[in-house]
Amino acid sequence: MSDLRMPDVNRVTLVGRLTRDPELKYLATGSAVCTLGLAVSRFYKTREGERREDTTFINVETWEKTAEYCGQYLKKGRPVFVEGRLRSREWEDKTTGQKRSTIEVRAERIQQLDWDENSGGGGGAGGGGASSRPAPREIEEPVPEDDIPF
Repeated sequence: MSDLRMPDVNRVTLVGRLTRDPELKYLATGSAVCTLGLAVSRFYKTREGERREDTTFINVETWEKTAEYCGQYLKKGRPVFVEGRLRSREWEDKTTGQKRSTIEVRAERIQQLDWDENSGGGGGAGGGGASSRPAPREIEEPVPEDDIPF
């Protein structure tokens, strides 16, 4: 009998609001990288019927064309759809020397969920009336060959 293993799945889908303006940087290699802060909220009622909110703050990282798109079109407070994978990162704190770690999302796809005429966010041509709003623009990163599991 063969050894059956459960496949590993690392997929994250989130909808939330940006907590800060995206930070776009270019590495010495010329690769674009953009970091975003995302707040994802869950609303619920207590046993007493009181409405409560539970918010989770998540760091998101994007690369290449997606990073450039985010740096150009996204702003603090905008609602976005994020699809990607979880990634853990470790480093040593320069001031205390302690080891630190975090889990963040490596976004492969980001889509704006609201559109206003001043956002510049669709990539479509045309004027600025409500009837000529650009269609939502979706950016999807290609999967690097070293991430393909077969």
